[in-house]
Amino acid sequence: MHFIFDIDGTICFNGHSISPAIQDALSGLEDRGHQIGFASARPYRDMLHLLDERFHDRLFVGSNGAMIWHRGALTDIVPLPDDTLAQLFELTERHGASCLVDLDWHYHYSGDPAHPFMQLVDPQRRARHVGRDEIRRPVKLLVTECADGEALKQDLGRRADINIHHHSDQQIVDITAAGVDKMSALVRHGIAGEELVCFGNDSNDLSMFAAAHHAVQIGVHPQLQTHATERIARDDGTEQALIAALERLGRRFAA
Repeated sequence: MHFIFDIDGTICFNGHSISPAIQDALSGLEDRGHQIGFASARPYRDMLHLLDERFHDRLFVGSNGAMIWHRGALTDIVPLPDDTLAQLFELTERHGASCLVDLDWHYHYSGDPAHPFMQLVDPQRRARHVGRDEIRRPVKLLVTECADGEALKQDLGRRADINIHHHSDQQIVDITAAGVDKMSALVRHGIAGEELVCFGNDSNDLSMFAAAHHAVQIGVHPQLQTHATERIARDDGTEQALIAALERLGRRFAA
């Protein structure tokens, strides 16, 4: 089976690291013959430092499905069309919004460099901050703050050329090309729902939960609840319960 993991709030609980015990449990799945991968709102660049190098050549679905990295190489990308990005910039300027644009590796940011979210962006300084005129193959535009957020959401909601991904624990939305989500990326990579065991905690995991053979929800989220096969409570015992679930499901689905 393919075991696919969301990152933040699912296996990473502080925004900065994944515990050695969880990483060893991931290796245990591979020892049983399973394939593991990661699917996150983060770009590939900003997932690497969370994991040991032993995992860096695994499957990484980044930017909510807009990019796929495998064996250390970019294998698939669905960029925002240039005219769509230009119109999104126009909207963000009209509504007083700052935004982060992720490219296949580098990024562009217009906003306060001290914004808390920017602590999560390229913490190991692997990439470059590029000017707007240097943007090539933009995969995601993320609104970090906005003077008139409700009006911006209304304008974005009228567009058919984008997909909007909400994050329940942050007042942030990110935007990809239409049709982009985590499950669509897994399908492009050749992974079908019936061979998928997924773990997630937020609405951007919904596409995986709706298709997966087995879906494990971390914490409480009403949209995921309908599709979750099982749930792990978010409390002081989450890590231990997660590791136990990995061991149990690894045995259950072993060939």
